[in-house]
Amino acid sequence: MISSYTTGIYPRSEKLIDATRTNAKNLASLYLAEKKEYIVIQKKARLGYVCDPLVDWDDIFRPFSKLKSVKPEALNRVYETNTFYRKLALDGDFADAGNIVKSHLAVSLLPKNRTVCLVDPYTFADVHVSSRYRKKDELALSIAKMLRKEIDTLVKSGFSLIQLVAPSIAYNPKVDFSTVKDALNIITKGLKAKTILHFYFGDITKKLERLLDMPVSGLGIDTTTTPISSIKKHSFSGKTLAIGIVNSYNTKLEDKHELVTEINNIISKTKPNEAFVTTNFDLQYLPKEFAVRKILKLGEIARGVKSA
Repeated sequence: MISSYTTGIYPRSEKLIDATRTNAKNLASLYLAEKKEYIVIQKKARLGYVCDPLVDWDDIFRPFSKLKSVKPEALNRVYETNTFYRKLALDGDFADAGNIVKSHLAVSLLPKNRTVCLVDPYTFADVHVSSRYRKKDELALSIAKMLRKEIDTLVKSGFSLIQLVAPSIAYNPKVDFSTVKDALNIITKGLKAKTILHFYFGDITKKLERLLDMPVSGLGIDTTTTPISSIKKHSFSGKTLAIGIVNSYNTKLEDKHELVTEINNIISKTKPNEAFVTTNFDLQYLPKEFAVRKILKLGEIARGVKSA
């Protein structure tokens, strides 16, 4: 078997959705109850790493709006989806950063094998604005320093796998790889945790060679947008490969035996130092009942795969 984890935000139940719309008095307890339920499901699936399902996060950036130097602005579409995120004005030095993410996680509910999902600095800078940092590369490096403070706190709290989702790197036709590398160096240098740079919302075939040189433990790849045939052409020697093959874009349940065969083949071709199987993207776009089925199926698939 190989290890496994899910990425991003989980879907809210209909009950929780109704409660958020009415700002119910017991909303905090409902959030906590749903978090507990999802964590139990991840444990039942025997995932290698368990995460907070983030059902109380309106988007992956929202907790950072609590920083003193950050101002929430208008809602913006998430790439080409029908969902939105709140754009942030990042105009300060993030002096009060370091505990924002942890304070929005149910850390006490998580087992020792815990993971957390954050946004990489390049994507963070790409989709937000700043009057202080006129150049995106300067903003990305400042964000990287802020994220490093957050991640240091998380590692001290037992998080041993840090996911850095990087949709802008996949989506944008042109990417400043020098800035990406410099920002990631700030985050990973001397860090005592594994780091996975995870891509979705775009085919990274033409970027993969450059991305394999990034200072992270490994890469996570959405196999619905980057062809498996492209991944197989590259050596992942010395790197971790997280195969995002459980599809969060639709409700169809994967065939375990078909995917186990495919993953074994990917591993034999790419020869990674370590391999994970994961979701290609956030589960939040699925109805809750289908998300649960996908989590359980993910665990089944991971247990069927040969070790890398």
